[in-house]
Amino acid sequence: MKRFFTLKNVLAVLVVVLLVAQGVTWTQLRQTKQDVKDLQGTKQLVLNELDGAIAQSTLAPIPGQKRLYLPELNISVPLNATTSSARYSYSSYGETASKSGDVRITTTSMTDHSMHVKSCADMVRLKIEAKPDAYSPEQPLYASVTLSDGRMLQIYASSTKECADAWRGMTPQTLAAPFKDAMLY
Repeated sequence: MKRFFTLKNVLAVLVVVLLVAQGVTWTQLRQTKQDVKDLQGTKQLVLNELDGAIAQSTLAPIPGQKRLYLPELNISVPLNATTSSARYSYSSYGETASKSGDVRITTTSMTDHSMHVKSCADMVRLKIEAKPDAYSPEQPLYASVTLSDGRMLQIYASSTKECADAWRGMTPQTLAAPFKDAMLY
């Protein structure tokens, strides 16, 4: 009877097992790459939907004036190409929310949704508050404006490098600049 477990036979079996293992690993990696690609496409679709849904309101024109009105904060800003492209959403918080909630602003000039991996619609944030509170390092204080009724309008402009491609049409700082001329309405 011959010995089946010779060094040559053991090495041959090991090589076959390694080849099978490599084939299985390669197949699994290929499937995982495809799954990741599918998830990235789904994530991008969700982000694009968020960008579109977040900011639906436009600033209202004031008849006879070259200004636009933001009723939630009771302020107006100059009418120009930048402010006429602005879109916003408003969120109020608690009992003191009246005329002091968060206003998040984007622009119709925002382009190239496919380049970013998170929502880039939050270009500028306006908040009526006595002291600045830039709760995100990605959205530092851009300017503070004292309104005629004594309230402080804090303007925060995003500095997210990841969203720069989406903002090729206009930067957050460009969008924020006209709000430095905000007036009580």
